[in-house]
Amino acid sequence: MIRRILLVLDGNPSSIYDILYSMNDFSDPKRTRMPKLLKAMEKDELVKSALQPGPLGPYRRIYEHGPKAGEYLRSQLRCGIETLMHFYLKYRSEASNPINALPIEPEDSALKGNVLFASYPNLTVEELETIRDAVMSREDLDVSIIGPDNILSRSGIDYQVAGKSLDRIDANGSSFDCIELHGVPPRAELAVAVSEFERVLASGGRLRILTQLVFLEEPKKPNLEQFIRITASTLFPEVGIVEGKDVLRVLTNAFGNAEVFRTRDEKYVFIAEKQ
Repeated sequence: MIRRILLVLDGNPSSIYDILYSMNDFSDPKRTRMPKLLKAMEKDELVKSALQPGPLGPYRRIYEHGPKAGEYLRSQLRCGIETLMHFYLKYRSEASNPINALPIEPEDSALKGNVLFASYPNLTVEELETIRDAVMSREDLDVSIIGPDNILSRSGIDYQVAGKSLDRIDANGSSFDCIELHGVPPRAELAVAVSEFERVLASGGRLRILTQLVFLEEPKKPNLEQFIRITASTLFPEVGIVEGKDVLRVLTNAFGNAEVFRTRDEKYVFIAEKQ
């Protein structure tokens, strides 16, 4: 309801009655719900109001966007894109033909030796399961992570913490045989992180970056699909929609070469090796 009110008020300062008439499916028989909601929204700085002369004489309270309205609508947009991605990924995994013609990731990309796990923006249950599966399948793995370890602290997995952020890894050069990054940071942060990854990887070591959806062709025209693509990749990189050429460019600058593949569960993975 808050989102709908803010959309009504976008560029159209309105009285409470104008807002009610704009939402004909909203029921408020005692005329108490909307005033209380607007009062709460004003307290949260989503709207602001002032008394103004009405067209027929009596003063009316007119509402318009408050200082935090844009931030709230932006968060709603992110939620909408995340929901859309949830159903799209489900549809893609059930499709009889692959959505993208990229080759399947090679079998020889298994983790080995000293492995550094990282995630953007933070480790989740999905990454926890990836780490657990890797440890169970390879007893000789030494696991390190970057960032808060809340989700791992009670997992029973042996690990080390190699720093708090991707741009400063607490490890000497050539410390890791493999680095596994789930999610792709914004372009500027990615370049710094990849430089650190290259520093701490051993010769022949492999960087593997996993993400949900990759676009490799240039945007062609301004339509809804392109709007979602560009908005998600620039404003909400944590959703997992990635401009593939940007990532390949950063990886190639650091490693000299990089490739992108499709995983067997219809995700995407960038792989670069240190020469």
